[in-house]
Amino acid sequence: MEDFVYKMDVIEEGRIRFIISFKEVEMGSLYFEKAKKTFHRKPVSMNSWACVDAKVERLYEVTDYDITPKDIVGKCQSLIHEYMNG
Repeated sequence: MEDFVYKMDVIEEGRIRFIISFKEVEMGSLYFEKAKKTFHRKPVSMNSWACVDAKVERLYEVTDYDITPKDIVGKCQSLIHEYMNG
């Protein structure tokens, strides 16, 4: 998973896009939004970022890594946390 390049773009207030590349070829994209401060049905923790859209099928076609969507989302959330906290 360390061979992937994660490019993060803040595309508007409260919305972030990640482009994931492998060997300089785009393999997928994920969109995150700031989780709502109040929620009724979703178990989203406060002050977190939720993945609202993703296209990552190509990641599974070109790599031999045992990678799950949860791994990819977790990595992106970690990068967002690092970016927001300096």
